[in-house]
Amino acid sequence: MLGGGRSSMLAAGRLAVRAVFSAGAVDFASATCTETPSSCQGARHFTTTACKEQATVKVQHETQSEVPTPLAGVHASQCGFAKTMKGGPSKVLEQGIYGEDACFVSTHKNTCVVGVADGVGGWRKYGIDPSKFSSKLMRECEKVVEKGEFEPSEPKKILDRAFIAMSDPPRPIGSSTACILIVHQHTLYSANLGDSGFIVVRGGKVLARSTEQVHYFNAPFQLSLLPDGYEGAFGDTPDKAEEATIELQKGDIIVLATDGLWDNVPEQTVIEQLRLLSGPAEISKVCNSLALTARRLAFDSRTQSPFSKKALAQGYNYPGGKPDDITLVLLLIV
Repeated sequence: MLGGGRSSMLAAGRLAVRAVFSAGAVDFASATCTETPSSCQGARHFTTTACKEQATVKVQHETQSEVPTPLAGVHASQCGFAKTMKGGPSKVLEQGIYGEDACFVSTHKNTCVVGVADGVGGWRKYGIDPSKFSSKLMRECEKVVEKGEFEPSEPKKILDRAFIAMSDPPRPIGSSTACILIVHQHTLYSANLGDSGFIVVRGGKVLARSTEQVHYFNAPFQLSLLPDGYEGAFGDTPDKAEEATIELQKGDIIVLATDGLWDNVPEQTVIEQLRLLSGPAEISKVCNSLALTARRLAFDSRTQSPFSKKALAQGYNYPGGKPDDITLVLLLIV
């Protein structure tokens, strides 16, 4: 967010800093890879090991007392589309980049690490491509994971190392939200900065969800690298990311996504679609279905979207969906 631009633009009409009013198709793949995530995109399988240590839930959740079922692995699928891609198949120039959004899925030994980032579109009016910042941030996070320069219980440090690395010349100018998840043994560790986020679903109910971080309505926390002498953008740092630790069980489902999903698809609708995920064979199909649902609702002027409800609560009239880039990573614990 650049200054107060997003709220003022919203008040002036059906515009948001990160919204360009056009649609696109969903890109996804169904390839499978083990321990070599850089070689493919889409559904992936990661082996892990069981652990008996207890974890503490730090986000909104329902109390669970069951003994965790040992885990055999993690299956992951990523998909999304750019809001500007309309009337044809999505052409993703680089893996894991959907418009101004970016994501990654990676492993180190028996640890699975995923992340999403949402570039702030307001930079376009200065001639700056917002996707350069978000994609660079995710690439640097992935490098940290591939080198093993992290502790599984400290996802915030992955974000911090990546942000420091991308600050070196030639550095990208821009801003982005970010959410990093680590699945290690039977525990999920998270670090969320801004309005991207995740939910953990168990037995058809939400076990835990991340908390949206905003300075004010439609102005999320965000990492920023600014031109010399420039003022007016938020300068949040990785240490402001909210961390959580969540104990996982076999059958748990994790949905990680940018706000293109959460602003358009009610949580109950997400839960209903996840009921179709009965095993690894359906993960790409369900991931694709969620993204398609978000796209359809984003351009539905009659729907009462989660974003329109939040806007109304703040005194803004923003009926219908919110066109935006949509990126999501779906994880199934098996």
